[in-house]
Amino acid sequence: MPHIEPSNIKFFKTTDALRKWMEKNHSKKDELWMGYYKKASGKGGLTYKPALDVMLCFGWIDGISKSIDEEKYCQRYTPRRKGSIWSAVNIKKIAELTKAGLMHEAGLAAFNNRDGARAGLYSHEQAEIKFTPALLKMLKANKKAWENFSKMPQGYRKTSTWWVISAKQEETRRRRMNTLITDSEAGRRIALLTPAKRKA
Repeated sequence: MPHIEPSNIKFFKTTDALRKWMEKNHSKKDELWMGYYKKASGKGGLTYKPALDVMLCFGWIDGISKSIDEEKYCQRYTPRRKGSIWSAVNIKKIAELTKAGLMHEAGLAAFNNRDGARAGLYSHEQAEIKFTPALLKMLKANKKAWENFSKMPQGYRKTSTWWVISAKQEETRRRRMNTLITDSEAGRRIALLTPAKRKA
């Protein structure tokens, strides 16, 4: 394994500050070394677990951590690769973040492109995710859309179904369903759930 040294370490005071940085940089950067103050330092700042939730929203994963000095340490975060394996804990967390409306399109795309065959071994993946009767009726009313949607990979069908039903407002659920119907009728996946090419 190559020796990796921290570079351009960034400290964030809040999850909002980190999220703003990720919104601007998630498609431009290949890594982020995030700094943390140890509890004993009394300096506060963003802590590990809230930061990890933000990174999951963008499809990034935590890696190695290194000590900076007696008061600080840093952790490396990188974008997940296509076909990566997600732990049961992170799969459950994605469901919670999606329900809360916090997932970024990049994170949904990364989740949709995980190794579904192996992730399916986790108990959360066995849970049935399905449309309400009313939403299913909307989709089936467009025969071409329903036919094309039924032919999509199981992982995409499950992720797009969850994307629709997880919206808090009925109006939002119906709007998302209309997007799904339009894209399915055209034989394509929802752009929001499709990974974008990383900028050079």
